[in-house]
This record gives sequence, C-alpha cells and structure tokens, in this order.
Amino acid sequence: MEESPINNAISDIYSALSGNSLVEASMLAEEVLGDIFRQWQKHKGDNEACELVAATCAYVAVMTAMQRQQEAYAACMTAFAYTVPYKVDPAGLLSLSLMTWNILEQTLNATQPADSTAAREHVAAITSAIGSLMYKYYYATGNDNPDDPALSDAYQALRLITGLVDINPSLADTKSTISDLLRHSEAIGLIQ
Repeated sequence: MEESPINNAISDIYSALSGNSLVEASMLAEEVLGDIFRQWQKHKGDNEACELVAATCAYVAVMTAMQRQQEAYAACMTAFAYTVPYKVDPAGLLSLSLMTWNILEQTLNATQPADSTAAREHVAAITSAIGSLMYKYYYATGNDNPDDPALSDAYQALRLITGLVDINPSLADTKSTISDLLRHSEAIGLIQ
C-alpha cells in the first residue's frame, strides 16, 4: 500500500488487532470506515473504491476477531455493492471474497443445517456467487502478482466451494452476481 492517511490508519488497525487490542482496533476501524463513507458521499471513483475495500477488510478482520460475524458479513456485502461499478484492485476483492467465504463457512458451521429446501437453495446460491467472484479475482490477482499470499488460501477455499456447488468460471457480469448474492443473503437473514 502506498503512503496515505487512510493506508496509515488501516495499518494502525491491523497493528492494534495483532496486539490483541480489540477495543482500540474496533474504534479505529469504525472511525476509518466512517471517514471513507463521508469521502464517498463527496466523491466516488476507483481510488475511493479501493480504499473502501481495504478499510472494509480491516473492519471485517476486527469484527470477526470480536465474534461479530453478522456485522462483518454485512460490511462485506456493502463493500461489494458500493464498489461494483468501479475498477478495484483484484487483490483487495480477492481478500474481500475470502473474508466473506470464511464468515459464511463459520456461520454455517455454528448453526443447525437448513431444514427447508428453499433455505438450502439460498445457501447454495450464496456459495456459488462467492465462489464465482473469488475465482475471477483469484485469476486476476495471480496475473498481477503471482506471489500474493492470499492466492494459497483462495485456492483452498475454491477447492472446497467447487466440491459443494457449481461456480461460473467465466464470470463476466459481476453486478448481476453481486445482486444475486445480496438477494439470497437477505432471504435467509444474513443481512437486513
């Protein structure tokens, strides 16, 4: 990341998180995300979208550490929805996809299996959408930076996801996929 006040603040969040200062990390994450959204109201562009994804990843890391999965998942969905029309660094979107999958997987592992066909279909559609997005960003990131540390985790996640559901490996319309992701997530109460 290049030097900027936002990037410095994001680094501070991760430092507080690695130091196990969850309250400090949470306060910093809330502040940074609030600043980004205030900026977003004034100007929306590719740079701001990249900052929003980076800040969201930091926020999600903190919320996950605090066992606040629903807030973390909602933040991921918000970042996907807000940034879809912009050119965002694929490595950031790969991280966001991985975080989204990890939250979904933790949530599913901590709850009773869905007892209705409709709920299982929603979970399958969510998993497929996340997998399709992750696949797209996995290859884009690999082309840009084959040494990106997230590639290994993404590969493992994609192996698991493709063992569960079909994904779209030639995803062209991310807007439609994100719309489906949001719709199915709302249908089963992952977001409101």
